[in-house]
Amino acid sequence: MGSLNLSSAVHVLPCPNCRETINTSVRQCPFCSALIDPAAAEVSAAATSRISAACSDASVLRIMAWMLVPFFFLQIVPFLGLAGVGGFWFLRLAIPAMVIRWWIRFGSIKTDDPDFARAKRIAIVISIVALLGLLSAIPLHARA
Repeated sequence: MGSLNLSSAVHVLPCPNCRETINTSVRQCPFCSALIDPAAAEVSAAATSRISAACSDASVLRIMAWMLVPFFFLQIVPFLGLAGVGGFWFLRLAIPAMVIRWWIRFGSIKTDDPDFARAKRIAIVISIVALLGLLSAIPLHARA
């Protein structure tokens, strides 16, 4: 039985000709028969992987932001209020940290990928929500 490790991971990229997803190990696209340069394929696969990670992290951010709503209302439920308070305040601190992490890791990506554009919009909206949440946590007398 073989073991899985990072070096055995499959790397994929969009074909430069037909944009179908192909493996970096192929030398000719099975869809359009275009020749694939191995060096360019590895560079493209790395970029594709980074864009995929950005989209995945943005999706996690969106889920975290939406989870604020049930935790907020859970605070008023008898016997579950403490879980609501804990979850709400944890997310209120974790979301800004995750937003900063997203912008550091993925903010400099330049691509016309529509999935990344959607992920960036999500990150922008969640950044604004996180900033408003942090500002609302600062007491009024400390803002002056």
